[in-house]
Amino acid sequence: MPRFVTILLGAIALVGAVIGIRALMPSGDQIATVRAETVPTLDKPMSGATQVRDGMRVVVRRSVAEVRPLFVTMSGRTEAARAIPIKAESSGTITQAPAEEGKVVDKGALLCALDVQGRNARVREAEADFAQKQQTVKQTEENFEKGWASQVRVDQAKSAVEQAQASLEIARSELNKTQMRAPFKGVFEKRMAGVGEFLGLGGSCGTLVQLDPITVIADAPERIVLQIKPDANARLRLADGAEATGHVRYVSKTADAASRMFRVEIEIANPNNSIPVGRVADIRVQVGKGDAHKVNPALLTLDAQGRIGVRYLDVGGVVSFSLADIVDEGPDGTWVGGLPREALIVAEGQEGVKPGMRAVPDVLDD
Repeated sequence: MPRFVTILLGAIALVGAVIGIRALMPSGDQIATVRAETVPTLDKPMSGATQVRDGMRVVVRRSVAEVRPLFVTMSGRTEAARAIPIKAESSGTITQAPAEEGKVVDKGALLCALDVQGRNARVREAEADFAQKQQTVKQTEENFEKGWASQVRVDQAKSAVEQAQASLEIARSELNKTQMRAPFKGVFEKRMAGVGEFLGLGGSCGTLVQLDPITVIADAPERIVLQIKPDANARLRLADGAEATGHVRYVSKTADAASRMFRVEIEIANPNNSIPVGRVADIRVQVGKGDAHKVNPALLTLDAQGRIGVRYLDVGGVVSFSLADIVDEGPDGTWVGGLPREALIVAEGQEGVKPGMRAVPDVLDD
């Protein structure tokens, strides 16, 4: 077959195919648009929310960091500086119990007293013997000077005085054991035995608690405890809004085996015993000075891992996320570290702005 005829027949066949396909279309001139309500591969409804896209305009606030005292924040609880049972060093029946529960007592105040059981008489007897032995020494020394007594006699008299003095001290010590006194100024928190009750050796008369100063205990993770130094300034805020200041008294060098947390103790002055034991408190410990931005708490947001942070525009208009290293808080805002010294912080109300996208900044002047 001639080549010309072959080309002509092919062209006729192609035209026929095109005409046939167009005849199958509903409108003849328009291709139907299909709108999918689900993602075919996952069969899930498509979101109707506005999609974020690169190049969109984002409202930002210009912020310049200031040098501020830096704080780390922890949660803690108040504990007594000391709480000890007042135990008997002797046995006997309680004859006096002048201390009242819940009242402040001075150091050395009588809390409980036992019957003396002749201990007073033994003290008086020891005092008399000591005085008589002292007189004997004086008389013997005079006789020695006159030549009427030997040096041996003088030495024996002095030895007798020392023995009498020891006996007197023992008698007085036994008498003192019948009186239980406060070893420090504190609150007589709870009475364990009263007048007329028998108290055996080692038995407890009551509990004495020292509330001034009071101690605040906190458990800190490693990243925080490494920043805390002994004697660092600390601020305490109770649940009712009351505040107090103090300093770090102790930082543990060993983590708890179960929680892997480190114990930190804060000492707070409590002259009026106004801060009780067992209160929950927020603690802020100063760890130095550094750059920080003041931001509205509403600007704080969460990343995909649920961590609190701040979104800002980085180099090239890329949205970035910085973990919120909260270094201080005040009535007019929250101070956050970790951002560049000059930052364009994404304003509130733009939750659709995601880290990694590129944006055009629209600077909002305060």
